[in-house]
Amino acid sequence: HGPEHNRSSRRGTPEGVSLTEDIDNNAMDHVSTTAHRDAESLLSYLQEEVPRFITSITNHLLEQCHMDVASLSSADHVCYRTKSLGHYTELTKSLNKAPEKCKLLIECEIGGRLISTYKLMSPITFGCGDIERKIDVIEVPSPKRGSPYKDGLEHVEFVIGDGCNNISPLNDEKHREVLQNFINANRSVSWSTKAMKKDCNPDVSAKLEIERYGTVSVKFHLVPLEDVINFELKQT
Repeated sequence: HGPEHNRSSRRGTPEGVSLTEDIDNNAMDHVSTTAHRDAESLLSYLQEEVPRFITSITNHLLEQCHMDVASLSSADHVCYRTKSLGHYTELTKSLNKAPEKCKLLIECEIGGRLISTYKLMSPITFGCGDIERKIDVIEVPSPKRGSPYKDGLEHVEFVIGDGCNNISPLNDEKHREVLQNFINANRSVSWSTKAMKKDCNPDVSAKLEIERYGTVSVKFHLVPLEDVINFELKQT
C-alpha cells in the first residue's frame, strides 16, 4: 500500500488524531495551484477521476495482458499521492476537519514518511466490466524524502481469493498459495513479488504506463485495507 511498505511496522494514530498537528507550519513548502489542497477539492476530484483511473487500468490489463480483473477481484482502495510535506499537511488537516465527508482511520509512519488512510462517507461508484462496484477507502501518503513526484492518483488495490473472507492478514501459507496461484494464472503480467514477504497482508503488484496518468501501480492482496487497519489497532 502506498509505495512499497510493510504494514507490520505501522505505528498508528486512530480515530481522527493526526500526527501532522505537530508539524511547524513555517516548514510547509509551496504547493502548486493545481494540487488539491482541501477536502472539498480532493473529494470532488476523486469522485470524478477514480472511475476513469480504475477503468484505464482494468482496460489496460485486459487489452495488453489478457487479464480480466472484473471477473477476478473487488476494488479495495486507491492512493492519492501528495507532492510535498506541505501539501500533505495542508490536505490532511482539511480532510480531518470534514467528518461529514470522510473519517480518518489511521495516520502512521511507514518507511520514514506519514500515510493517512480515510473512509469516505460517500463511496465512489464505478463500473468494472458489467459489474457496478464501490470504493470508499483512500490512502494519502506524504512523499518519501528525496523522492519527488507529482501529486495525483498513484495506485489501486484489489482483493482476491475465493473463500478468503475473515482470514487473518498475517502472512501464512494461505496468502502465499492464493497469490502464487494468481500469478500463475496471469503469466503475461510483469509481476513484482517482493511484497509477498511482508508480515502483514502480502501482495503482488505490477507497474503500468497509462497515458493519462503516467506510471501507476495495480496491487492484489487478500484482506481489505480497512480490515487490516482494524486488526492492527487491536494489537496495540
